[in-house]
Amino acid sequence: MGTGTVVAIVVVALVLLVVVGVILRQGGSRKEAAERDTAADLREEAVAHDRELREREAEAAEARAQSELAAAEAEKQRLEAERLQDEAQQRTTAAGGMREEREETLREADRHDPDVRTDDEGHRVDEQGNRIAMPGGPDPVEGGARPLEGERAHQAEDPSQERPPRS
Repeated sequence: MGTGTVVAIVVVALVLLVVVGVILRQGGSRKEAAERDTAADLREEAVAHDRELREREAEAAEARAQSELAAAEAEKQRLEAERLQDEAQQRTTAAGGMREEREETLREADRHDPDVRTDDEGHRVDEQGNRIAMPGGPDPVEGGARPLEGERAHQAEDPSQERPPRS
């Protein structure tokens, strides 16, 4: 082989190396470009997720605020219910006191009324000495009638001691 052939082979080899290098470089550049595109796509996706994340966090904060508001309202209503219950209890107690005072006044009136049969405590009694309910009042004390005791019991048993009712 002559020098011309060797030079031609070397030149062809160099050209092939340059062509392969250019191809490899373009392939690497294409790969890098593809990687850059993938990175850009991922960044855009992350930005979209950021927006969605902020929206969800805002919705969660709003739900938390509504929950706290509802809890505060429920506590306010609970306290109002307690206040009303206390007020009702006080009024019930006051009414009970007034009822007792009214009953005592009526018993005292019955004690003084010669036409009403009463026991020693001023409770109305029937012919057998059993307590009876007062008109417009509660049923007899302790859930049942009790016989008369003492001096008034003897008066109730003796028909000559009975007083005719008023007309």
